[in-house]
Amino acid sequence: PKKSEAVPGLIENLSFSDIPKRALSEETLRLYGYGFGKYKGRTCHVAPIKDHACQVVAQKLRFPGKEFKMLGQGSTNTLFGRHLIRDGGKILVVTEGEIDAMSVAQAQALRYPAVSVPRGAQSAPKVIAQNIELLERFQSVVFMFDMDEPGQTAARECAELLSPGKAKIASLPRKDPNEMLVAGENAKIIRAIFDAKEYRPDGVLNASDLEELIYEFEEKGIDYPYIGI
Repeated sequence: PKKSEAVPGLIENLSFSDIPKRALSEETLRLYGYGFGKYKGRTCHVAPIKDHACQVVAQKLRFPGKEFKMLGQGSTNTLFGRHLIRDGGKILVVTEGEIDAMSVAQAQALRYPAVSVPRGAQSAPKVIAQNIELLERFQSVVFMFDMDEPGQTAARECAELLSPGKAKIASLPRKDPNEMLVAGENAKIIRAIFDAKEYRPDGVLNASDLEELIYEFEEKGIDYPYIGI
């Protein structure tokens, strides 16, 4: 992979350590390249946005108070964690933010890859549309967005972009995956992946949901005088 110096203006020489407040380990952070650096004298979290060749094309900086800034001249529509994805697989989990993606990865020891959209729920559909070819290579894509109204609306909008039956939307007992990780609910994160409901547009029903209706007996008209008909 090329070094991050290939893109001018990026922060170099990042440091790595656990984030106890987020229950994230140094091992997880190093896996994603998520470190700590300084920008104009201010300490910040640095999330690298890498392409499929592992080249850093941009950096997302996070300052105290949820202040964000993007650096780099590369595409900001690249999924965070993109470099960890193979060419397809069984399940891909997509979250709303970097911390949540790393939380999902850590909770299930990266059995299934987890990525996030780079600029939150509002721009998620656009980012998913630009990465649709990659997502379509997976058997299932689980959108594990925040459980608030903007997050769930974005999850549905993203799910609509995938081919029928491929997208699923996870339901969490807390606001987001990181809150669950902090609470020690790793098993519930894993369960949420497998319990995610297949997304279907309003009005479209699966035949399995109509089983009771199909076999419901209804008396109509006049009986035939023949046994067995």
